[in-house]
Amino acid sequence: MSALRLRVVVPHFFQEGASDGSGGYGSGRCGNRLPRSLALARCLGSVLGLNRSLQDWMINIAELQLERTPASTVAGLPGVLVELHVFVCGDFWIQEVVEQFSPRIHLHRLDLEDPRQLPLGTVRQLLDFSDPAALSLYLEDDLVIHDSRYVDKIAWFHDLTDHQFVLMPHRREPSAAHAPQYLFVDGPIKPIDQIEPVWASDEVIQTRVRFWDGQEIEFAQVANPHSGSFCISAPQLELLRGASWPPEPFIGPLETAATGTVLNHFAVLKPSLACREFLTIEHGNPSFLETLNTFPRREVMS
Repeated sequence: MSALRLRVVVPHFFQEGASDGSGGYGSGRCGNRLPRSLALARCLGSVLGLNRSLQDWMINIAELQLERTPASTVAGLPGVLVELHVFVCGDFWIQEVVEQFSPRIHLHRLDLEDPRQLPLGTVRQLLDFSDPAALSLYLEDDLVIHDSRYVDKIAWFHDLTDHQFVLMPHRREPSAAHAPQYLFVDGPIKPIDQIEPVWASDEVIQTRVRFWDGQEIEFAQVANPHSGSFCISAPQLELLRGASWPPEPFIGPLETAATGTVLNHFAVLKPSLACREFLTIEHGNPSFLETLNTFPRREVMS
């Protein structure tokens, strides 16, 4: 079997001070260049780290030669071949970080009057590639993938559901003051006119299946599908390529690109909260940790 081809697109924007006074995104907060640089480097590095082959090379120090390793016997895809594309506009990007990865990425410059349209422009480019990959991943530029089997899990899920669903990860921020706990940031949302409270503990389990390593995983319909990313199969991409454009708005332009693109065409699931560790992604430029000190706490899950 050949390696699965994964095409990844990352819209990258940074304009220091652009979010001042609005409490906006980390890509525009004043004084955030270094944290944003670190997040971007970790994002790109984590994507390239998904590359994997059945066999690798080892340095034989004693013999001053390279020798091929045995084929991996760990369950999963036979290999993953990552094709990484970074999209920027104007001069609003952190050039010194991107250039560190230049031999391994494809850099694209989009000519946009409004930089806020970069995420949607990136999605459109992903849909319009002439040769769809087996999986296509859209990823905001501050998200970090830690799971070496991230691609395996999504490919398995698409095959399991016959490409009828899109699986989103749980997005989390590390909380040093409350270690080893994480803060999961994409909790329930509700329509403005809804009075009744909505809680994550009320999630509706859609299905329970056994993963290929033997563990039983639940998947739930969640009150907030957003995670700053989406990953679609080739059949799903073909459907979206011909769908109406642009997608219906979901919160703002950034969220519309990451979530609205798929929300009106596929049922979106996440692992249940009890199974949240099955598929997670790190928000590498934390924005929500202050809620640990400002929000009241509902300690008991009903």
